[in-house]
Amino acid sequence: DQFRDTVERVGADRIGAFVGEPIQASGGVVIPPDGYLMRIREICRENDILYISDEVVTGFGRLGHVFASGDVFGIDPDMITFAKGVTSGYFPLGGVIISERLLEELRRSNHPDAMFGHGLTYTSHPVGCAVALKNLDLLEEGVLAHTQAVAPYFQAQLKTLEDLPLVGEVRGVGLMGCVECVADRESKDPLQLDKDVGKRIDAHCHELGLLVRPLINMCVMSPPLIITREQIDDMVGILREGISRTMDDLRKEGVWRG
Repeated sequence: DQFRDTVERVGADRIGAFVGEPIQASGGVVIPPDGYLMRIREICRENDILYISDEVVTGFGRLGHVFASGDVFGIDPDMITFAKGVTSGYFPLGGVIISERLLEELRRSNHPDAMFGHGLTYTSHPVGCAVALKNLDLLEEGVLAHTQAVAPYFQAQLKTLEDLPLVGEVRGVGLMGCVECVADRESKDPLQLDKDVGKRIDAHCHELGLLVRPLINMCVMSPPLIITREQIDDMVGILREGISRTMDDLRKEGVWRG
C-alpha cells in the first residue's frame, strides 16, 4: 500500500524502476511477507514501471534454484542482476538478464534492427564464462537438489538457538540464515548497550573454527551449498557456544543481565 501510494503521489511517469532483492541479504536476511513481491510486481505492471530483481545473493542455488524470483516467489522481473554464485566465486563475473518484452520495447524506440549495446572491457570474458557454464552444470547435476534437501534441516537446527536468552529471532530461507540478538525478548529491541555484540559472537566463533558475518547485533550466514547435515550440526554447535560465551562476557561487564 505504501508503494502504491508513493506511485500515485510521485507519478508513475517519474519513476524509472523498482529494484529489490527477493530476500534482503545485507540488511539481515529480511524476508518479505507472503505475496508482497507479487503485489509489488502487479503495481509495477499496472503503472508501466520496470521491476528489477537483484539476485546477486539469492541466485544460483542459495535458495535451491538457479533464480529465486520465479521459482520461489512467483514473479517475472523485467531485469535480473546476478554475480557471485554464477561462478561460485571462483572467478569474477556478473551480468544482467533482460526480458524479451523490454528488449522489444528498446528496439521499437530506436530501429527495428537495433541492438542493446552494453560493452565493457571484460564483457564476455572467456574464462569467466567458461567457469560459469561449468558451475551451472554442477548445480543442475546435483548441487541444487542437495541444497533443497538440506535447507529445511539447516533452518530447523538454527531455530534451536532461540532458546538462548540473548537470541530474539532466527530467520532464513534456503541456505540463508540470520540470528538476531536482542536485550529484551518481549519488546524485541536491539541490544542498546552493546552494538557490537555480533562482532563479539564472531570473535568467539572464529576461535572455535566458524566464520559468521557480524552485522551490529546480528549474525548472518550463507554456508556452502554442499554443506552436510553433520557440518550443519557442527556449525550450530559452535554458534551456540559462541553466543553462550558472549552472554557470559556481557554479564561479567555488567551491560546485560539476561
